[in-house]
Amino acid sequence: MVNNKLLNKSTFYEKEPENIFSNLYLTGIILIIAFAFVGYAMYNYMNKLKEDEIKGNSSFYGEDVNLYEPLFKEQVNTINECITMCKNDIICDGITYNDKSQICSGTKNGLIRNENSNYNAWVKPQELKLNEYDKKDFSKSVIVGYTKTKKNISGVTLSNPYMLGYFSYSFNLTIYDFYKNYGSWRHILHKGTSIDDGKLVNYQSWENLVKDFPNQCIGVWLAPFTNNLRIAVTTEIETNKNYGSYEHAFVEKCKSNNKDCYITDTLGSKWIDKSRQCDDTIPTTKMITHIEFFDNDLQNIPINKNINITINFRGTDVEVYYDGKIVKVVKLDGIPKSNKSNLYVMNDKTFGGEISNLLYYPNSLTYENVNDILKLKA
Repeated sequence: MVNNKLLNKSTFYEKEPENIFSNLYLTGIILIIAFAFVGYAMYNYMNKLKEDEIKGNSSFYGEDVNLYEPLFKEQVNTINECITMCKNDIICDGITYNDKSQICSGTKNGLIRNENSNYNAWVKPQELKLNEYDKKDFSKSVIVGYTKTKKNISGVTLSNPYMLGYFSYSFNLTIYDFYKNYGSWRHILHKGTSIDDGKLVNYQSWENLVKDFPNQCIGVWLAPFTNNLRIAVTTEIETNKNYGSYEHAFVEKCKSNNKDCYITDTLGSKWIDKSRQCDDTIPTTKMITHIEFFDNDLQNIPINKNINITINFRGTDVEVYYDGKIVKVVKLDGIPKSNKSNLYVMNDKTFGGEISNLLYYPNSLTYENVNDILKLKA
C-alpha cells in the first residue's frame, strides 16, 4: 500500500521546469545579442565584399606615374590569376589588369585611377596585408615578390654576408608543369656565372653544367628526369694545411728585458728569430674552389603545391627547411665563396611554374625566423 504522506511530500518538492522563453526580459536580451552578432557578421561580410571587389574602368598604379615601375608585369589569361599573383607577393598592394592585352601589373603603394573599359583594378584587402612593422622587416629582404618568367637582379643590390659563409635564402615554389624542358637540368635560380642574353642553359650532364657555371653561391636546379631539387654552392678550401697551435712545431719566446714575445717560426716579422736561418721554401698551402652539392638532393617535390624552401648557411654547415621543417643538415668541405655577380631567376631552360617571396638575408636565421617566413606563404 502506497504511503500517501510520502507521495504528497514527493509531489510537494517536484516542480515543473520553467520555460526560459516565459521570461520576456531574458528573451529580449537573448534576441538583442543574437541580432547584434548577425549584424556584425553581415557588416564584416559586406565590407570584405567591398574590399575584395574588382573595380571596373580603373587602374592601380604608383602614386607618381612618371616614376612608376611595377613589381611584376606578366601576361595571364584571367584577372583572377592576376589577383592570385598579388596575393602571393607579400609587398604587392594591388593589381591592374588589361582585358585586351591580358597584361597583369602588380603595384606597391598605388592609387586607384579612372581608365577606359579595358582596365580593371583590384586592391588587396586589409586582412591580407602585413602590418607595417612586419612589412618593413620582410620587404627589405625581398629580392623577387613573384615571377613565372626570367629575372636578373643586379648583384650590387645584395649585401655581402656580415660574416664569411653565414647567409640564407628562402623562396616559395610551385611546379605546374613537370614535363616542361624534360631531359635538361631546369634552372630555378643561381647567383654567380653570368648568362648572356638569349643563351639557353641546356645541360643533361651535371658535370658539363658546373664546368660552364663554376660560380654559384647559391644554385638551385630541378633534375632532368625526376622532380628532385639540387642545391649547389661554390666553396673555397685551404689545402695542405697543418693544424695545431704552432704549424711548424716551434715555440713562443719572450725577450727578458721588455717581455716582448714572438713565435720562432715567424719569418719577416718585427721579432724575427735571427738565431735560425730560413730555407726560403714556399708554403705548400693554397686555396682551391669547387662546386659542392647536397647528397640525395631534395626528392619528390610535389606538383601543383606551393611549398617553401629555406637554405640556411652557417659556415661549413647548411640547414635545409621544407615548409618550416628541417629536412637536411649538410657538412660542406669548404666555406661558401660569396660573389657580387647577378642573381638569375628562372632563365631558359627552366621549369613550368612560379616563384614567390624570394628572400635573401646576409646572415644566418634561427628556427623562429624560418617559421616567421613560413607565415608569409599563401
